Amino acid sequence: MSKKANRNVATKPWPENCLWPEPLWDGNGDFWEAEDADMLPGDEDLEELLDIKEYMDGLVEEGRLLPDYSLDPDYEEDEDKDRDDDFERADSKESFVPEKGLDYWDDGFDIEGWEVDLTSHLNLLKLPLPSPAAEIRDIIGYEFVNENLLRQAFTRRAFGLEYGVGDSEQLELFGDSVLNLCVTQEISRQLTDVITINTDGPFRAVRDEGELSRIREHFVCREYLSERAELLGLDQYILYGSGEEPSESAREDMMEALIGAVAADSGWNWRVLEDVVDRLVEVQLMRPDEFLKATHFDLFNSWHQKHFGRMPGYEITRMTGKKPGENRYICTLRYSVPENDQGVWTAQRIDVEEETRSRARERAADQAYRFVMNHGLWIRLADAGIEPRLEDAINQLQELYQKKYVEAPVYEFHDKETDHFLENDEWYCSCTCSGVHGYGRAIGKTKAKKEAAFMVLVMLMKSAGICEDEWEKEMWETIARSHEAK
Repeated sequence: MSKKANRNVATKPWPENCLWPEPLWDGNGDFWEAEDADMLPGDEDLEELLDIKEYMDGLVEEGRLLPDYSLDPDYEEDEDKDRDDDFERADSKESFVPEKGLDYWDDGFDIEGWEVDLTSHLNLLKLPLPSPAAEIRDIIGYEFVNENLLRQAFTRRAFGLEYGVGDSEQLELFGDSVLNLCVTQEISRQLTDVITINTDGPFRAVRDEGELSRIREHFVCREYLSERAELLGLDQYILYGSGEEPSESAREDMMEALIGAVAADSGWNWRVLEDVVDRLVEVQLMRPDEFLKATHFDLFNSWHQKHFGRMPGYEITRMTGKKPGENRYICTLRYSVPENDQGVWTAQRIDVEEETRSRARERAADQAYRFVMNHGLWIRLADAGIEPRLEDAINQLQELYQKKYVEAPVYEFHDKETDHFLENDEWYCSCTCSGVHGYGRAIGKTKAKKEAAFMVLVMLMKSAGICEDEWEKEMWETIARSHEAK
């Protein structure tokens, strides 16, 4: 068979230093060998080949075959042994016909022919090493049987035309459908229910159709999928054609194609697809009103990415609940903290159990966020030279931002018209900065802003492990005055 018999016409040889190895087009490559088969997941054909070998080994143990897999001329049939109707035996030993592997039988097992077929099939399924398959497996939580299918999910059409390989376009169609259904299902689980006490309209949702559509669009839109591809590090494996530049569109296409490839490889195993989409997209709807705002999940992920150049590891395990059909989810969160002199290990782990994946992830992130905060490891401010003062708090917080110690502070204001609990001349101000929240309530907008900034300053210092007692005491006194204000 020609080495290019099963490939498109390529205009150039496989690119040098490519993260993806060149496919072994007809399976006749010699990278994978027969002894590798036991440690790699395979398809039905591979399993059938392995079953044949196991069966023949059983005949050797039985004595029917010699160690070289030829018939033993001295073998004596046990006359009392029950005979299987599937065996075709005549009176002579030479007419023995095996139950399996007839294609490899000629008065003995053709082990060499079997090994040729096994290695050929194995090399059709598995890419030569080094390959990104293992890294991608760890990211998405699924190990591909056909790794060429995985590579195809990362192949742009332009690359496929240049190098004569299949591209991802058809996989994108199926992946897009699976993605929409999985996200819709998760939204339904969290934001809708069916009540039996209302016969007129038992289905109800806490959001109207337009709001539900906007929530779903957030998780399936190009911008979000592109961002997730970058955060997970999957974008580095995309195969672009000559002249193509990395783009949001390409990252979105890859995410959809990857889901489509999992569907094809797993035989549309819906449980597998749910788990993979959950890892790729992470639908978090703990607070529907604020799902676009930063939660502790968002804050902690951003902090971890900034400090360590990678996302924390969320591993979700599904468990059977106490009630029939009930599922519980355990989230194991593995994350890092900065080196310190407090005796806190730099590698940390948290395990939590919840009713849904998103709840488990959110709670794990919340615990990690509070752990880092409480140990003063959230931010480095030791050399900032700031001592929080209420009257100067706004300028001090701005100074920290300008010196790039913290992110830009964000202020939000409310008065009597927007919050009924406020008195006529009162203002409420909230301030958010680098994952820390503060607020102030006072007569006058500026004073409320100062109190909010002061609270954030003190909490930032506390998150850095350098908060003095008098600063925190003054902060709590300020909060107490805000609560007592009339």
